[in-house]
Amino acid sequence: MGTTLRSQPVDHKVSVVIPCYNYARFLTRTIECLRQQSYENWEAIIVDDGSTDGTETVASGLMAEDFRVRYVRQSNAGTSAAKNTGIRLAQGDFILFLDADDLITPDKLRAHIEHFESNPHIDISYSRFRYFEETHENRLFTKLDLSSVKEWSKVINGRYEVALPVFLRGNNMAIHAAVVRKALVEKVGLFDVEMRALEDWDYWLRCILHGAYIAFLDNPQALALTRVHRASATHKVDFSAYKEAVYERVLLEADRICQEGDERFYNFVKKEVRSLERRNRNRLFRKNRAAVQKHILASGLLNFHDLSGVLREFGFLSCIRVYLGALKQYLFKR
Repeated sequence: MGTTLRSQPVDHKVSVVIPCYNYARFLTRTIECLRQQSYENWEAIIVDDGSTDGTETVASGLMAEDFRVRYVRQSNAGTSAAKNTGIRLAQGDFILFLDADDLITPDKLRAHIEHFESNPHIDISYSRFRYFEETHENRLFTKLDLSSVKEWSKVINGRYEVALPVFLRGNNMAIHAAVVRKALVEKVGLFDVEMRALEDWDYWLRCILHGAYIAFLDNPQALALTRVHRASATHKVDFSAYKEAVYERVLLEADRICQEGDERFYNFVKKEVRSLERRNRNRLFRKNRAAVQKHILASGLLNFHDLSGVLREFGFLSCIRVYLGALKQYLFKR
């Protein structure tokens, strides 16, 4: 992943926002990957979210070594609040959100700036992304569980008609895969501080709802690298409640935009969300069908209270299907 030497593109500053909570041991390497960039006009804003390790000491040393590194400390308020602090301090034309334990390859910033310059309609330029285990930076995988090298992320080039159906199914990119125009961030606003997880997925959906044009940067030298280790949030957080919150926020945001006059857009969003909800409900039903039938048999075929619960959770057709299955089992056992 060596650096390809070229003349510098137009000198736009990139603000790299680095939330950091007790990641002092990784911080030096993360800043080093920025200092290795072939594109030199960047600033690193380290936002110490109330760390109790040596983050402040490490950051002070990094600032002394490179004037482009800045540091601010706040009381612990979560990763969304830390990103928001970085946004408020950002002086660049573009923003990259880089967690304090992650890395980017040496040509990534340059490639994104060239991508933006060649395509002025783009609001978010995103690259490929990979995962690596702890200290093995050269052993890269495409999945968080380090099980595959096969690409799964969908290539997106377009606005909500293209991007929304993909992102509603799940987050299509690591947060540091993307470089975002500061103008878009100013339009969309800050991260939701109630989102202590999946905040990046929630934010990309909000960007899409605000008309962002997302484009894939097809450059193998531009990679976002995510470090997989036991202390990372992905190993400690239950995401189920946050997933529900993401979908709730999508509809609320679409409703607000509809009130501004774009009913066609709202209907498109509502249709996509409802379709996704049906698919998720059907998938959950298939997974739990045997257990639900067993419960109906145990509680009684005429227990309408339990049946109404199945109806609410899985819908009318699935309720009929599971009831008939339970009835069939009951009759054959007699």
